[in-house]
Amino acid sequence: MLLRVAKAGSRALRSSFARCATEHKRWIRTETAPEGEITEGDPLGTGIKEADPLVIVSAYTNVDTLAHQPRGKSAHFGFYVYKMNTTTGGLTLASVCPGVDNPAFSRYHPSKDVLYTATESILENGVVVTYKVHSDTGKLEEVHRQDAGGASTCYLTVDRNEENMLFVNYWDSTLGTFPLNIDGTPEDKVKLIETKFDASDAVAKRPKPAQTGEKKHDANDPETAAERQTSAHAHSIVLDPYLGTVAYVPDLGQDCIHQYYLDQKTGALDHRGKIPADTVKGPLGPRYIDFHKKLNVAYVINEMSCGVAVFQFDPTAIEEIKAGGNRHSLEQIQTISTVPEGFPSIYNTCGRICVDPTGRFVLVSNRGHDSITVFRILHKERGMLARVGWCHTRGTTPRHFAFDDSGRYLIAANQDSNSISVFEFNPSNGLLEHTGNDYVVPSPNFICVKTPHT
Repeated sequence: MLLRVAKAGSRALRSSFARCATEHKRWIRTETAPEGEITEGDPLGTGIKEADPLVIVSAYTNVDTLAHQPRGKSAHFGFYVYKMNTTTGGLTLASVCPGVDNPAFSRYHPSKDVLYTATESILENGVVVTYKVHSDTGKLEEVHRQDAGGASTCYLTVDRNEENMLFVNYWDSTLGTFPLNIDGTPEDKVKLIETKFDASDAVAKRPKPAQTGEKKHDANDPETAAERQTSAHAHSIVLDPYLGTVAYVPDLGQDCIHQYYLDQKTGALDHRGKIPADTVKGPLGPRYIDFHKKLNVAYVINEMSCGVAVFQFDPTAIEEIKAGGNRHSLEQIQTISTVPEGFPSIYNTCGRICVDPTGRFVLVSNRGHDSITVFRILHKERGMLARVGWCHTRGTTPRHFAFDDSGRYLIAANQDSNSISVFEFNPSNGLLEHTGNDYVVPSPNFICVKTPHT
């Protein structure tokens, strides 16, 4: 199996890539599991049997309005909803939904069958659309639309009390909240703020479609990297696991992670300092942050430096921030690369990062190396990471991936090859094995897997 690499260059460089591909292939194939390993069934003990999980795939419908200019085809439908066979990992198409232009990030309500999705465009403000999910048919019924007040809305978070939705707009580097009703529908009361660091000219610096053909933002050469960091770019917003009152906002343009205090009663956000995204030399491009559910540790993926920064999380700092302070709640303890040593990072940017449902591994998607990197979490070493290996995603540009609720299956969205692929995950050794299930979806960009609540 060979890796696709743009602009391969010299024979020596191609030889290096071939060696990387050989390593890659070794990790795709999973050997017979040793006795005692968890290889099938329900490793998390969730007991989920009463309903088939829904796999909701978002797809770009107008690639010409995107800065990163996907190479896949524009989709006719914004959503493709599948039902999953939990025995084989196979998917059956249940419904399609025209939805809106370029749905790009989705969030399933923690306790209700409600789906929120955000739209991505460099030409107009993003929209947060709310859908009622019909669990029997997979149909998505639109019930509300909310202007997000900025371009390329790229992340949504529901707070711990299920009373507020938090969101960020990438291009304008604005973030905000709006309240949620008891049924999960939003109220039209948006509280919008700008990040405080060089975001005032972000709107003027939105790229035009004609320009993006020359400098696609999926490249990682020095010139493109510099262009991407001319302004602040808030990329995600995640609440702390302790009290759920501190919002962390990775800023790709400023190479930092902002801390905001969330007033859960009013939905107001107050800036409480910023933390460097890594100790290594930039550009870094912090994209996402994910917290371990049991360890006091957080993992940040820096998409441009192709590295995971591991931070120790201090719950006592959250108490101080709640009381009005601004002490840093994260302290870095490790950096580790997501690509093989011989693979040039200028041909790769990272996508998603997550802790697997068992809490034993961290996984990252590589766009360019076209793989998922698996790291083992060293519980006795403060949650630091050791690399397990790489698994090719059977397509190009895996922008996103997601586990099913049981933690047994992982579905990857290969944006530029118009496909999604299903893998079986071994929670004992962290290896991924392709199930043989691949499906054609034009320009898939996000995977949401959820067993319906009702």
